[in-house]
Amino acid sequence: MITTNLSALAAIWKDDPDHTRIGFEVKHAGLSFVSGYFSDFDITVRQENGDCTNTDIRVEVRTASVSTGVEARNKHLRSSDFFDVERFPIMVFKSTGMKRMNADRGEIYGELTLHGITQKVRFDVMFMGRKESPVSGKDTAGFRLQSVIRCSDFQLASKYIPSMISDNVRIVVDCEFSP
Repeated sequence: MITTNLSALAAIWKDDPDHTRIGFEVKHAGLSFVSGYFSDFDITVRQENGDCTNTDIRVEVRTASVSTGVEARNKHLRSSDFFDVERFPIMVFKSTGMKRMNADRGEIYGELTLHGITQKVRFDVMFMGRKESPVSGKDTAGFRLQSVIRCSDFQLASKYIPSMISDNVRIVVDCEFSP
């Protein structure tokens, strides 16, 4: 993980789906931002030797679970114009490395496979804290991860960039993990 607070861990950590959100935000028509999230995903963190340099993260997201609060838009995002969920039902992130900046900040490097294309990505990580969860009673750690990806890197929405949507999509992941 990122901080010395987590350096003693040598375990498999699993996300708490009720307290984890994989979200995104994209500028629409140069006028406003549209945000959404994915509701069906699995995140596993395997940490060896209690050292963040020996940590593997794997995230699998079911693309059909995309939600923006507008069903017509959700249906369009599931179509071949965007995620093409019939052909590409799962988006996968695999970490390839980490860098600790200070006690509360770091970077996670990895490969994101989306729409059948794999690209290198970097997430900025903020450690939110670690304590016994008042909900589950388990030792729990919280994080916020942020990145920006480009639709064009994954051949998404090519007929809509830049007239309708920005090429840049901001990814925000808020998550809680327990062993």
